[in-house]
Amino acid sequence: MNSNKVLINAQTRSIATRAVLESNRFDEAERVLAQMLKLGLPPKRGFWDSLIQGLCSGGKDPERAFAVLKNNGIFPSRRAFSLLICSFSKLGEMGRAIEVLEVMSDGKFRYPIDDFVCSSLVSGFCKIGKPELALMFYENALKVGGLVRPNVVTYTALVSALCREGRISEVSDLVRRMESEGVVLDAVFYSSWICGYFREDILGEAFRKHKAMLEKGIKPDVVSYTILIDGFSKGGNVEKAIGFLNEMKREGLEPNLVTYTAIMRGFVERGKLDEAFSMFRRVEELGFELDEVTYGTLIDGLCRKGDLDGVFLLLKEMEKKEVGVGTITYNTVINGLCKAGRTVEADQMSNVILPDNFTFATLLHGYSQERNFVGILETRRRLEEAGIRMDVVTCNVLIKALFMVGASEDALFIFQGMPEMGLLADSVTYFTVIDGLCRLGRIDEALEIFDDSNRTTIIPSDACYNCIIRGLCGKGMVDMAIDLFVDLIEKALVPDTATYVMLIKSIFLERNGGGVLMFLNKVEKLVLKCFPAVCNFAINFLCKNLCFGAAIDVYIMMRSRGCCVSSKCYYSILKGLIVSGNELNFLAMLNAYIKDYGFSDPRLRKLVVSYLCKEDIDKAMHLLKTTGEYLHLQIPVRVFEALTKQGRSLDAYRLIAEGGGNPNCFSAVAYTMVVDGLCKEGMLNKALDLCATMRKRGVSPNIVTYNSVINGLCRQGCHVEALRLFDSLEQIGVSPTCVTYGSLISTLSNEGYIQDAKQLFEKMIIKDCTPNICIYNSLIDGYCKVGLLEEALKLLNNMEESFVEPDSFTVSAVINGCCKKGDMEGALAFYLRRVPK
Repeated sequence: MNSNKVLINAQTRSIATRAVLESNRFDEAERVLAQMLKLGLPPKRGFWDSLIQGLCSGGKDPERAFAVLKNNGIFPSRRAFSLLICSFSKLGEMGRAIEVLEVMSDGKFRYPIDDFVCSSLVSGFCKIGKPELALMFYENALKVGGLVRPNVVTYTALVSALCREGRISEVSDLVRRMESEGVVLDAVFYSSWICGYFREDILGEAFRKHKAMLEKGIKPDVVSYTILIDGFSKGGNVEKAIGFLNEMKREGLEPNLVTYTAIMRGFVERGKLDEAFSMFRRVEELGFELDEVTYGTLIDGLCRKGDLDGVFLLLKEMEKKEVGVGTITYNTVINGLCKAGRTVEADQMSNVILPDNFTFATLLHGYSQERNFVGILETRRRLEEAGIRMDVVTCNVLIKALFMVGASEDALFIFQGMPEMGLLADSVTYFTVIDGLCRLGRIDEALEIFDDSNRTTIIPSDACYNCIIRGLCGKGMVDMAIDLFVDLIEKALVPDTATYVMLIKSIFLERNGGGVLMFLNKVEKLVLKCFPAVCNFAINFLCKNLCFGAAIDVYIMMRSRGCCVSSKCYYSILKGLIVSGNELNFLAMLNAYIKDYGFSDPRLRKLVVSYLCKEDIDKAMHLLKTTGEYLHLQIPVRVFEALTKQGRSLDAYRLIAEGGGNPNCFSAVAYTMVVDGLCKEGMLNKALDLCATMRKRGVSPNIVTYNSVINGLCRQGCHVEALRLFDSLEQIGVSPTCVTYGSLISTLSNEGYIQDAKQLFEKMIIKDCTPNICIYNSLIDGYCKVGLLEEALKLLNNMEESFVEPDSFTVSAVINGCCKKGDMEGALAFYLRRVPK
């Protein structure tokens, strides 16, 4: 038209502009509008609004729309500004959205902030994970008076921000304000509110808000029910979730794929994979097109169970159905492989995706668990090459892995470089670095990092305190460890068991039981919830190290504070008092034990019986009979050992003989000990009776038992009976020892049965039982006594050839033999040869 010199008026241009705008030809529309401005024909404001709306909605290019607004000096409507702010907020470009807001509110336009703008900005800040900025914006808008009366949409966005910030308690105040302003709450508002309670894991309150919504006549929609179902499913209450699913169907609402996926997640949380798969197949039958989230839910469940074969089958099914597998699903599988100790396979899988922080953190953790240093270093190389901006979790895992492979300087470099990456070290970061340095013995550097953590973190970390205290103990810096332990308690933190155990052991190593007692006296004045546990450990530890006096002092300290003393501590103290012979304190402590715990503990009854056996066997037996303990209580061997050593074998015999028929009551060692004691005290008949009782109760005598009886028979002059018993040993499958042969050979030699003794000696050699010096001496002395000096000397020669050195008894026996034969010169010559010069 221009080329034909046709005059184009403003109306024609307006018609042309409307046409290109309606056909979404925004480039041409912008050129036409710009040309009209140059020609002095300013377009109507509606055209500019339509162009801005088109660029924001149809073109999805708010940046260009904002440039149109700024560069052409136009005066768009408030609606155009609102569209720009909304578009930038949806894209998460909150800086640009605020810039548009500033232009909208400046002196030229001075448009007020309406509900649409406010809710767009609040939602935008929440979307980028900055709910605190959303609340700050809203509160500031209220203060300056730029915000008109908000509606339910704005309040809903505000509720979402409060819930994300963990300030759900403030929502009730907001609801009261809404009601006073006459704002009607809708299902979307309640859904946001309920979602906040689920986020805080307050399931009961979420359910109450749902009931309140129903009572107000507000009907939940599919989204409302889906939020309820998802919340209860994540909380592990899948039965409640299914109840809501049935309720929404009764209300005529059709669940969508998100709803059914939430139910599947609930089954997964409860470990009910069969039910989850059942729901999955049912959803397929209903004709839903399954997406990655649905498959990912089942894959997560299989990974938790460790069924990786099932995982790969689902991945093949996804591939067959052309369901895309994204990074989140792959990360789930990678995590499952790492937990199963198959990190190399996980690493290979990570090559088919664009790995993110979670991917690398998972691989580093997996390789660390497997102590695969090559894998750690290779993953670190890949992480650096990928150019990913690490988050705090990835930094923490990488620092720990580097300490593990010995690259401590690299680990410290990453830690020190976190501020440059825009990251703040958290308590896990500080703990990881402190722990790594303590393990390397670099305690001074660890202390510097610890001090830094206390300066920079608002809430002190009990893990860091526990770690540095253990590190100080390891370096023998006990005083500083005690000071930090006190500081830990004063800050209302809780020491873990490993920390106070190591600290008490270190104090004891340096200062003995007195040092431990002083430490506990210092801690006693502070508020420490685990003080009873600390003292209980200290008592057991001190008793184990024979510091019974200090242990009793700790006990008194606990009782004065009204702390509960464990039964194990009572037992340790009582046992120590018996060992030390402190009878008075034993009875007092026993009385306290019975008051606190009664007399039901078998360990206590055994201890009391042990004590009474040493003091008064009649009282011990009376206690055993009245409590029926003979049926199951095994009396310690040390009781029988003490009685036999005191020459009270008869008391020990009574304890066993009247002890019932349970073979578990007394061990073979106890029987043998008493048999030996009876034999030595000359009560052979009692010893034989006890052997018969022993066999009757199903306890087989061993060779030590038989040795005691044989020795007893020999002492009583019952040589024939001793030999008969000896001969019977082979028949019952018991092999004689040197002690057995020694007792018989000594007795036969002393009684002059030298040939029998010789035969027994030869039998011993044949049985491959090596004689000792006592047996040689018995036989040599026997030969000499009957005048067989040549045989004695011959045996002496054999003894020396067997590398058995003669002792003073051997020399004395031979000299005595020479004298008996009247060979004084031979006796003197033998003496001079054997006695060292």
